Amino acid sequence: MRNFSFILFLLFSSSLQAQDSVSQKGWAATLAPALIPISQPGLGIQPGIEYRFNDRYSLLAEFTIPVNGKNSKDSSELDKKYFRIKSELRYSFLSKRKTSHQYAGLQLSHASRHFINRNGFYYDKHPADSVYYYDNASIKSPVTTVTLQFGSIFTRGRFALDVFLGVGARFINTDITDIVNPVRGVIIRGTDRPNFTASYSFAGGITMLQVNAGIRAMWHFYEFRHPRK
Repeated sequence: MRNFSFILFLLFSSSLQAQDSVSQKGWAATLAPALIPISQPGLGIQPGIEYRFNDRYSLLAEFTIPVNGKNSKDSSELDKKYFRIKSELRYSFLSKRKTSHQYAGLQLSHASRHFINRNGFYYDKHPADSVYYYDNASIKSPVTTVTLQFGSIFTRGRFALDVFLGVGARFINTDITDIVNPVRGVIIRGTDRPNFTASYSFAGGITMLQVNAGIRAMWHFYEFRHPRK
């Protein structure tokens, strides 16, 4: 977590030192929907703020909170706790258009997730065919991601829509404790449909592909103008 905070500080500092035109600067509020990655994906909201240093550089910060309850009747997960923070340094490309422009960004995020899982399994080694089944276990599985983001911002007055896509890596470190009735066995995979294994089903640390896609609403507290050629 210290390394994560240090990287954010470096990104923030580099933005302040940008030497591009300072013709516009100011704050914007953002809001986006989010998925909560605990088994059956839950729903969340993702409010945030953006500060534009000049025509080219801006810094976005967001946090994600669940809107579903901690427990649900159709889920094997109980007492679900989840919180995510994101920070993204953006570079806007010059555009001839009056209502839209594109940008690229470097995004870092860190999420804490902790819950009780019933009637589950986990791999002790990765990859492996043998697993441990259990009746009940406590799972703590924080996730850190690094992605390269690309997006387009469409504006009408002070209101804007940000459509984005990102790709990178996610780093998961899962700790499974308080295991009740662990039994070693062999995983049985169905052949009639794709099989997906949750990242927190692997004990210890793993690295996986991360893909982001979505849309966010923005409200600028200043007269926003797209970067012009």
